Amino acid sequence: MVHESVLLKETIEALNLRPGAIVVDGTLGSGGHTKEILKYIGPQGRLIALDQDLYAIKRCQAKWGDLAQIQLEHANFRALGQVLANLNVLSIDAVILDVGISSDQLQDGSRGFSFQEKGPLDMRMNTELAETAEELIARLSEKELADVLFQFGEERRSRRIAKAMKEKSRSGKLKTTEDLAQVVCDAVLGPRRTSKSKPSSKRFRIHPATKTFQALRIAVNDELGALKEGLSQGWNHLGSGGRLGVISFHSLEDRIVKRQMREWKDNGEGTLIFKKPVIPTREEIIRNPRARSAKLRCVEKN
Repeated sequence: MVHESVLLKETIEALNLRPGAIVVDGTLGSGGHTKEILKYIGPQGRLIALDQDLYAIKRCQAKWGDLAQIQLEHANFRALGQVLANLNVLSIDAVILDVGISSDQLQDGSRGFSFQEKGPLDMRMNTELAETAEELIARLSEKELADVLFQFGEERRSRRIAKAMKEKSRSGKLKTTEDLAQVVCDAVLGPRRTSKSKPSSKRFRIHPATKTFQALRIAVNDELGALKEGLSQGWNHLGSGGRLGVISFHSLEDRIVKRQMREWKDNGEGTLIFKKPVIPTREEIIRNPRARSAKLRCVEKN
């Protein structure tokens, strides 16, 4: 499956782009938003595109590396301020953060993001980070691991799953995505079920390991901490009338974005572009099922 940018048309319209604008794409990915932004800002505009995933930077260098109006930076959007300082950019007109994981990352088994692809328990978006998911599991205590699953995955069976994970980790048998999926399925469903089987009970509308994989990925990459810092960095560098848009994919992210944008509104610093988040149309969800949980929020700086 080729990665398709979610809520693309809605996002571009919300950012209110114009020729000559200076725009930051905080999550370059496969360049879906980047491609559209370039059309609107034109040759006189400037696009600074960041991604903590070096593979994303390399993919997009082949597409736009020679264009004068685009700057590709291997960095997490939490470092946006430093990136702009290095480029001598004092003010920007728009920022977009798409904080979901891409299809390219999910489908690359060597990255370890998905239980549907066999690979090492890595989960690092930036492979220069020191700690993999396997190492994180080994380092944390059973209680700390349960807290991670509950807080970042909203997993109600966190204690049971954490106990099973630590037992497998201590025995040296928790090294791949397949190992982890099996451990979670055994803990939740019983040892007779396989990790690839589809739970028949209505209690399991998604694969039993989905929340565990999400929680570990968030913990490994400090995604919520990065989101908070990225929002602050983007807002601080927006000029008057500039807009900040964020696409989130689960409630933990959306809650952070909603609260921060509401705070700017209540303080008189910003104006919300939408009263409620924009969600994908039924047609987009049919075309791209990954879009079903996406929410777009946008705020303008007063």
